[in-house]
Amino acid sequence: MNRYQDKILDILGNAEKYHDRFYEVEKLRGPTLYFHRRTLEMIGSSNFELYLEFIYATLASWGMHRIGPMGRGPKMQSFDVFKNSVIGIREQIEQARKIDYRDMKDADWKLLKEIFRNIRVMASGSRLVGNSKAMAHLIPNIVPPIDRKHTLKYLKGSANLKNEIDFEWNLMREIIENFFIPVAKHEDFALKAKNWMDNQSQFPWDTSLFKIIDNLILAAAGFGRPKQKMS
Repeated sequence: MNRYQDKILDILGNAEKYHDRFYEVEKLRGPTLYFHRRTLEMIGSSNFELYLEFIYATLASWGMHRIGPMGRGPKMQSFDVFKNSVIGIREQIEQARKIDYRDMKDADWKLLKEIFRNIRVMASGSRLVGNSKAMAHLIPNIVPPIDRKHTLKYLKGSANLKNEIDFEWNLMREIIENFFIPVAKHEDFALKAKNWMDNQSQFPWDTSLFKIIDNLILAAAGFGRPKQKMS
């Protein structure tokens, strides 16, 4: 049995409620949305370096580079390190944009693994969060953004993450293969998602099928909602 079955049913059964809840969050505008959309608009651009600059800016605006006390908080690599790591797999990225999530083959997973293992965007030991968010803007057709606080906590019950590249890749594949793809394949959900994507003025974060599922996870996990005070 799919270990994510309860979460799949939760998202499918509450899709409209979670979608409404997600768009109630006031802090969804500003640079986090602007750079996300501008980055996706750059897919296929002949100016590949500028496209990578937009990805880099998006991740920074999403909180992936923080200057905290005593060096705490996530830190990104220099832009040149990130750029060179992606330029080296540009051909593989182009191939991955042809992947059909409805018909995944072993070669598709092998290709995604190669991309994941080669991207260097975070200066910390952990790769899953930073690489998934970069890949969500390189190949949004098959990779969603993943974070600890919402995605992992909602799906796995814990935000803890082992910092080991093969473990992190296997976890990302597991989440995509056993949660995101089954949700995306559901006919009723796919129809809802298409209607939302067709209304970009009202739902500007609904930029891809997998990003919509991510939005619903965020809402289900309490993104933007004040914590309940202990009585």
